[in-house]
Amino acid sequence: MRMKTVSFLLGAGVVLALQGIAWCSEGGAHEGGHALNWFDLALRTGNFAILVFILYRLLSKPISNFLVSRREDIQKLLADLDAKKREAEEISAQYKSRLAALDDETKKIVHELLAEGETEKAKIITAAEKQAEYIRQQAQMAAQQEVKAARDKLQEEVAALSIAAAEEILRKKMRADDQDRLVKDFMTRVVEAK
Repeated sequence: MRMKTVSFLLGAGVVLALQGIAWCSEGGAHEGGHALNWFDLALRTGNFAILVFILYRLLSKPISNFLVSRREDIQKLLADLDAKKREAEEISAQYKSRLAALDDETKKIVHELLAEGETEKAKIITAAEKQAEYIRQQAQMAAQQEVKAARDKLQEEVAALSIAAAEEILRKKMRADDQDRLVKDFMTRVVEAK
């Protein structure tokens, strides 16, 4: 507080000195051959000092309060800005860590999907191989049945042709006494079967 008062008084003295120099340079001391009026200078200086003192007494506290309040507001604003900066840096760090985690998570998901794809591929190949084996077995069974049916049909045809050929041979070579003998044998067997 004492430093402020001393600064104020020194400033007021400099202002008074400059006022006196300005008054003298206007030619106030040389008008009409008169010498410098020290009493008038002292009254003016006293009036000025009283005015400065009154202004100081009236305005020092409001100006001081304003400056203190302004400094506090600025300090509070700087503290708020600093807090917001720290908060923004924390949020930025969180987002960076989340992005890093997201990148890791993305790689993990891609790896899992590739593994699942390989598993599905193996399942599909296994199912296809089983299906192919089943189709192969069904084809073999169908072929065997076709071969059996063809063999049975061929045997029937061979039997029919054999019977027809045997009948033809018998007709050509059989005589009446052979026919009588066959009829007697047939009748004997029928009677014995009863």
